[in-house]
Amino acid sequence: MLSNKMLDLILEEFDLEKNEVFGLKGYPNKHRVNKNGLEVYTNKWGYSPSLDSLLFERYEIVKLPFVPEPNETYYAPDISIADLYRQICNYDTKHDKHRIKHEICFRTKQEAIVKAKEWLKLIGGE
Repeated sequence: MLSNKMLDLILEEFDLEKNEVFGLKGYPNKHRVNKNGLEVYTNKWGYSPSLDSLLFERYEIVKLPFVPEPNETYYAPDISIADLYRQICNYDTKHDKHRIKHEICFRTKQEAIVKAKEWLKLIGGE
């Protein structure tokens, strides 16, 4: 078990959020870091003994797009409204699946706003 301080330092070093799922270059499985250390997903989440390998840069972290869990709140860009984002709950609808497929689901409203501003620049509307 990692202490809160150690966990925070590791997450900061790798620019990760607690339980953020990521890949390791050259490996097909998904990984995450939390109080248990480094976990790997095969058919379920389990302990991975290679946290030291990650810390000593033997692996390269590959950021994966955010995919909200069922019933999890996420944010999506929306250039049709002044706030430039919508807060949405993932009910696994065709619209949720579309946003996930096109990687336009975000953990924070700030990330959604950044994407909306990128879109506005593309169409010359900023």
